[in-house]
Amino acid sequence: MKPWLVWTTGIALVGAAWAVLLVTPDDDAGTEPFTVSAVVGERAEARGFEAIVTDARRGARAEAGGWAADGTWVVVDLEIAAVGSENGAVLRTAQLVVDGVIYRASERPESLLDSDLAVGLARSGSLAFELPADAVSAPATLQLALADDTRLDDVVELPVDLPTLPSAPTVELLPNDWATS
Repeated sequence: MKPWLVWTTGIALVGAAWAVLLVTPDDDAGTEPFTVSAVVGERAEARGFEAIVTDARRGARAEAGGWAADGTWVVVDLEIAAVGSENGAVLRTAQLVVDGVIYRASERPESLLDSDLAVGLARSGSLAFELPADAVSAPATLQLALADDTRLDDVVELPVDLPTLPSAPTVELLPNDWATS
């Protein structure tokens, strides 16, 4: 075989191997959740639930009824309902992902976290996230799901531009209630 043909074949094989590496999914690709994109004010429907994020804001103090805490808070208002069945319809995952770091919704104030959902009757209320002060300078993603383990499950994702959120000294969480809209 001629030397130029050997070199050309070798280079072609190395290029093909490199291309295969680029298109091969990583190990977690087979178990990643199915994302449902959401926009503020619009309904997003996932397996087992539907949600409408109505507002998001941040503040240096969060209040809910008689509860209050100082810190760096992001409060998200939403309406959420079960779809199809009420069996297992509980909002278990509510988190903000900022620069790859996950911040779970606070369990301290009364919120929609761990709320039982009903079919055809939406619940309205808020979720509160306490973040480090420097985290609000980056964009984030709100993730909502019915399961704690979201592998191979639907996750509603909403981009949240934390630096441009309306800011106030105190942000108040909406009480959990049945939605009227």
